[in-house]
Amino acid sequence: MATPYVSREDALALVVEQRSTEILQMATEQSVAMQTFNKQPVSSSQWKLSQVDSFPSAKWLVATPPADVDVAPKPTTSMSWSTVDGYVEEAATIAIFPENVLADSERNILAEVKARCSEAIAILIDKTCFFGQSPDGSPVPASFPVGGIAGQAAGHDHAYVWGTVDPAEDLAAAWSETMALVEADGYDVGQAYSDRGIRPYFRNLRDKNGTLMYGTSLQNNVAVDAVYGVPVNYVTSGIWDRNEAVAIMGDPEYAILGIRSQLEAKMLSEATVGDVNLAEQDAIALRMKIRLGFLVLAPKGLGQTANPYPFAVLSPKGTVVATGATEGKPGTWAPAGSIAPANLAGTTGVLASPATAWATSSYVVLNDGSRAAWNGTAWVAK
Repeated sequence: MATPYVSREDALALVVEQRSTEILQMATEQSVAMQTFNKQPVSSSQWKLSQVDSFPSAKWLVATPPADVDVAPKPTTSMSWSTVDGYVEEAATIAIFPENVLADSERNILAEVKARCSEAIAILIDKTCFFGQSPDGSPVPASFPVGGIAGQAAGHDHAYVWGTVDPAEDLAAAWSETMALVEADGYDVGQAYSDRGIRPYFRNLRDKNGTLMYGTSLQNNVAVDAVYGVPVNYVTSGIWDRNEAVAIMGDPEYAILGIRSQLEAKMLSEATVGDVNLAEQDAIALRMKIRLGFLVLAPKGLGQTANPYPFAVLSPKGTVVATGATEGKPGTWAPAGSIAPANLAGTTGVLASPATAWATSSYVVLNDGSRAAWNGTAWVAK
């Protein structure tokens, strides 16, 4: 017979719940995505956003005599929209404390852990949004963009490898080329993202007139670094993957965070968490969670490239994305020293060897950690 215990449902009336602006502020301050992306409240676990899919057209009225242009029929046109679905996912963490430890501590352990748990969720959000990964390698919900913004940008041909135009080009030139990929699609680069390791490359960079190209300005009494007038947000939590991106830049208005419920904390004292019965073992637990969804819109515009995307990634100097793959368990990428495509979408144009369907056990590993295989006609998820 199972040992009796007080379940969550039994103890629900005793649970003290806290939804404070202080806790929400912790995550917002520590997550660059939460600070700069377009946050929208959503009222259910799924929401829909509409974007322009095709534009109307207009024509001049012409008539070949003896036809009369004054009575020429006016042309008709159409316009369409597409719907993008967003899905809410939940991130959470629980910290358990023996009551005696809290009582004997000279410091406010609970407040410190609360801050660190908020930080952990903020780090998780940033790693997922920018790179499509979790910090500890645990699974990421399938509803989020595969590979994050970096992977999606590469899959949309919006990756510029530093040194492509000139092996000796400085970072300012490479930065400009990366911005151009976004601007070619009719989007404005409003924010850039990187880690602090980029700063040494910018110091003392000057244009032909001797003017510093990298400067710091005050915005709301906060020092903000900028390149070509675009603010640079430093992701300082240690999650930035320098091998995948020197920087990411684009229009954050199209990076949508659908907030279903803000970061909240619950103190549990009468429940069982895992194999710990809090009441029986004189412990309390701090549970923190947030529910949100994430997607990137790429609305159609006039004069766009064939594969528009509102962000671009600046890849490290000397980085070459693979153009071929050889069957194996796992297979290898070619040419030697190249990096894997960012995600399945990035395998377009990659030549498979052999060109016939691979064995069912063969695969290659993509840069986002997923697997792909050649079925004889196309690359497919493995």
